Amino acid sequence: MSAFEQAADQAYNQLTQMETEAGFDDNDKRFFASYLLGHLSLVAAEGGDDLEALDREVNASLDKAFSVDRLSDQDKLGIRSLWQAINADIGRGL
Repeated sequence: MSAFEQAADQAYNQLTQMETEAGFDDNDKRFFASYLLGHLSLVAAEGGDDLEALDREVNASLDKAFSVDRLSDQDKLGIRSLWQAINADIGRGL
């Protein structure tokens, strides 16, 4: 398994865990996690070389979606912040 695939798997597992743990108590966190899961799944299917490629491709996917999605600035910020936190965690091997 490549570093890209390992990082994508780690990110996916963290996001699904967050989505599950948030339950109905934190709708924003659940929404942010599920939104990112969709983008991560698409990016992971395309493949790549390493963690930097994963980060670059997820951010590019978000940029493209944010240009057409009618999300609030607060939602966009929350999604970006969550991705940055997940990316930092998988970069540290968590």
